[in-house]
Amino acid sequence: MDQEEHIHIISAGENIHTAYPAAFRNLPSITRTCVFADSEVYDISFNQAIETQRIAIRKAVDAVKEISRTLSIPFSREIVNPPAYASTRSILMKIHRDFPGARFTFDLSGGSKPLCMALFSFAPWLGGEVWSAFDEKIPRTVPPPERSMRSMMENPNYQTILALLLRREGKETNPGTHEWISREYLFKQLWSVYIPSRTKAAKHGDTPAPPVNYRKGRKPAAELTHGTLSTFMRTLEDAGLVIGQSPAETKREKVYRITARGDIAFRFFSDPATSTLVRIVLERK
Repeated sequence: MDQEEHIHIISAGENIHTAYPAAFRNLPSITRTCVFADSEVYDISFNQAIETQRIAIRKAVDAVKEISRTLSIPFSREIVNPPAYASTRSILMKIHRDFPGARFTFDLSGGSKPLCMALFSFAPWLGGEVWSAFDEKIPRTVPPPERSMRSMMENPNYQTILALLLRREGKETNPGTHEWISREYLFKQLWSVYIPSRTKAAKHGDTPAPPVNYRKGRKPAAELTHGTLSTFMRTLEDAGLVIGQSPAETKREKVYRITARGDIAFRFFSDPATSTLVRIVLERK
């Protein structure tokens, strides 16, 4: 049986080369190491104090790379450009897709505040364990929230709904927001690609049913109902992935918008094979 991938992510700091070997006492299963470094670390500064610090960080990163080489552990250096949040999200999303099911651990003892905060905010979405020395010498674990979106997002219909909300980018000045989308629009768009949930678990030894591809204009075997869509949207709202409201001018037509939490859940837990729409939205920056 192949060894489970264990990806250890380190925020670049001056002393990571001394903390890295010690990490193996608590994390002996590490199979791959990634150092996340702020892009400015590799810029040249005319301020001598700043440049001295940057050189120390670069040397520490190189030392971690050398230690990894001697242990036959694959190493990568990931450059995080400002804004750190968006850049970190994109890099982690790619790593997550390259190594599905991997265990993630984070050592956030070094690095800039924006970099560490970005890595810390995404750790729960990967089920990652966070370690940090804080103001001490020995790193200790930082327990992340236990709630996971992975099982819910395995339903392809949730992926499609979030993709529909994500592709309609808002024209507002507030970054990270998207347009309000009417319930009727979501119903019409989801109707043709709706995938009924299995209500009966397959028994051991059963032959899997072949996938069904519907031609344009044909109805699915089990048609999407307004009640089913209401259940979907209520679940997404309860999980904090979308927000809904009823416009004052027509309380019968509810509208929805994806949240930042929904954006992250979609990017980390959606499968590009679900549909062309999901794949296109995932491939966008």
